[in-house]
Amino acid sequence: MKFRVLGCSGGQVPGKNLSSYLVNDSLLIDSGSVTSVLDLRAQQQIRNILITHVHLDHVMGLATMADNLFGNCKSTVHVWGIDEVIAAIKSSFFNDTVWPDFTQITGDSQPWPVMTFHSLAGEDPMPIAGLTVIMVRVNHVVPSTAFFIDDGKKTLLHVGDTGPTERVWQIARRKRNLCAVVLEASFPNRLQSHADMSRHLTPRTLAHEVEKLGRPSVPILVTHLKPQYRLEIIRELKKIKGYRLRILKEGNSLRF
Repeated sequence: MKFRVLGCSGGQVPGKNLSSYLVNDSLLIDSGSVTSVLDLRAQQQIRNILITHVHLDHVMGLATMADNLFGNCKSTVHVWGIDEVIAAIKSSFFNDTVWPDFTQITGDSQPWPVMTFHSLAGEDPMPIAGLTVIMVRVNHVVPSTAFFIDDGKKTLLHVGDTGPTERVWQIARRKRNLCAVVLEASFPNRLQSHADMSRHLTPRTLAHEVEKLGRPSVPILVTHLKPQYRLEIIRELKKIKGYRLRILKEGNSLRF
């Protein structure tokens, strides 16, 4: 499984891109920075998009990607998320006011919609992009999900934005082929109350979450650091011992 980091920042400043990850060149996880990183040819290869939640830093690129692909895509791009995510994107984003509804627009150069939405329900395995995806709800201020992505040999867990949560770790402990976990740390420990209020993690609560997994050999790929606190968060993460923590950077390309 190929995993490419397009953006992994919890905020946008020059050189720090919003959340967006590419699996096997054709499956996108969140779309915060997809069109600011990938050229048009690479965008045309994307066939499926998993959306963890509807906060702007995770969906912004849906709009610009749809615009780029109109008249330039060989097939519809399938966007997957829970009902609340899809409803919010339709009502607040692709609503013909903030942005054209590219799930409805067709024309002579575009005989089918650029994008179409699909609901993920329960925790049932779903075949997507030649992989098996399981959605699990996590604990954020808006409905948010984690994704288990299985290629038949290894499983990647992408947790997305969350505060302390439980169910995803119950399932993860049963995944003997778990190869890595993508997990956030948005704020430094001194802003724990702010993290708790917004349902994000600090290095302190990240360590508690990793302990719930109980698998110290599994790499933890840390993401979503707020750029204004990045160096402080990194210093605190480096004090955590006993786990294989790796802080993701834009441009990282990993294979599992």
